Amino acid sequence: MGGIQKSNVEIIKENSNGLRGSIAEGLRKETDHFSHEDYQILKFHGIYQQDDRDLRQQLKKEGKDKKYIFMIRTKNPGGELSPEQWEVLNEISDQCADGTLRITTRQDIQFHGVGKKNLKKAIQLLNSEQISTYGACGDGNRNTVACPVSDIRKESSFDGQKWAKLITEQLSYKSKAYYEVWVDGERITTQDDEAETIYGKTYLPRKFKIGIGHPDDNCIDVHTHDIGIVPVLSERLLGFNLMVGGGLGTTHRQAKTYPRLGDPIAFVEPARLLDAVTRIVEFQRDHGDRADRKHARLKYVVEEWGVQRVRKELEARLGYELSGPKPVKLKNIDHHLGWHEQNTRGLWYVGIFVENGRVKDTKENRMKKGLREIVRNFRPGIRLTPLQDLVLTNIPEGKIEELKTELKRYGIKTEKEYSPLRTSSMACPALPTCGLALAEAERYLPSLIDELEKRGYGNKDIKMRMSGCPNSCSRPPVAEIGIIGTSPHKYNIYLGGNYEGTRLNKLFEENADDSMLADRISSLIDLYNHMKNKDERFGDFCDRTGIETIKSMINEIGTIKISWSQR
Repeated sequence: MGGIQKSNVEIIKENSNGLRGSIAEGLRKETDHFSHEDYQILKFHGIYQQDDRDLRQQLKKEGKDKKYIFMIRTKNPGGELSPEQWEVLNEISDQCADGTLRITTRQDIQFHGVGKKNLKKAIQLLNSEQISTYGACGDGNRNTVACPVSDIRKESSFDGQKWAKLITEQLSYKSKAYYEVWVDGERITTQDDEAETIYGKTYLPRKFKIGIGHPDDNCIDVHTHDIGIVPVLSERLLGFNLMVGGGLGTTHRQAKTYPRLGDPIAFVEPARLLDAVTRIVEFQRDHGDRADRKHARLKYVVEEWGVQRVRKELEARLGYELSGPKPVKLKNIDHHLGWHEQNTRGLWYVGIFVENGRVKDTKENRMKKGLREIVRNFRPGIRLTPLQDLVLTNIPEGKIEELKTELKRYGIKTEKEYSPLRTSSMACPALPTCGLALAEAERYLPSLIDELEKRGYGNKDIKMRMSGCPNSCSRPPVAEIGIIGTSPHKYNIYLGGNYEGTRLNKLFEENADDSMLADRISSLIDLYNHMKNKDERFGDFCDRTGIETIKSMINEIGTIKISWSQR
């Protein structure tokens, strides 16, 4: 009998000697990149080997190799950072990367354009302030996200940051490889045993994402995670509803891949949360597809097994019966922008809009320098949001006006100075760094919004998200307007997700040219403005009307516009 079929990556993991591979040897070589095998293992260390795709074709014509660069991703449970950590992030950005900081949808920081010779320096600097990159990428639990202000929002009775840290610690790797390779054996944990009791020798079949939501704020899109966790609150924390099987990545024109929202599976008391989460991870370890990485996420197991069978398997692993989920309705998405009083009297936080998460200095807006100086002088806490924005916390009430003056000095605008359409938009990095990108996203979306604002649509609070490929890092499948790259300058348009993030959208148009996107979106908003019900959101209108009906109406939009103007 033949053995179980395994993908090439599974074999590489199995032979990696506990995630060591030959990374240490590769660092000593004069080449500007690593072997294919180490490229796969580097991900577990929070590093992606990439190349500058703006230069790829020209270098190929000149008979030269790619210009290799690296992306480093931190792992910050709940998105929380100290002033000292913010300082070292800026230092690394200036000394080792492209001079920018990129906030991700998982509340991490990414450094782009890092050269191979700067990798070790960057990671050592991060570890000097207790920031790890271990497990930020690769086939294990990625950064555990949470509502960034759940513990400090006024009248809050829930600390999502605490639980994000507990889950992260519970599911951290035990291998010492990271510290041996990058920190010369220095460790920031007290664990001695390297046996991966949760993950096993080959870790998980694919990446694994956990998010902790809040009934009043679904900024993390809790249904889109492998495990979605929603606290059940009264005057205190009663427990948690668990969802399983969410995930958004697909491959164009491959029906076996699809976005999926997580299914409610159980309610657990606080004391049992870590046990339940661990058993779900182990369930995916044992049952996820290790032959086909495009079919390896937990969502496919849940879809094919059914929720009840998955639940029975979990109960067998836990040794007790699970209670059914409690009735909890997700009410809204909070962008956390602007000024808010905290639950500690006399302290405030301020949310700052960061377009597509890119913290940088421009002629109009010296955000990177300004934030660095503000953090140095005011010593606030920092929270990264799942919407790629940033929150400064613990600001004394007596310092608010002074801090407002500093924000203005550096051109860092408040949320009221941006249009609702812009603050509700989000894009992934895509080109030129991401090796998976099929089209632009971060570099293109601002200009698209510029054009829509010029046409008068900036006041529309429509959740619009753009991704350069169907891996959907900016979560377009749960947007009211989702835009996903298919090839250079071409995008699929999806409509009908709801603002709350609890409904998937549907394909409206394939391979739309980027030159037509502003016209197409303008026509859709015109149709919505004329035919919506009172207080109906754009996504709800699209879902109620239906994709085919909208298509037929849009085909006649010129005639419709004339008839509207004559009324």
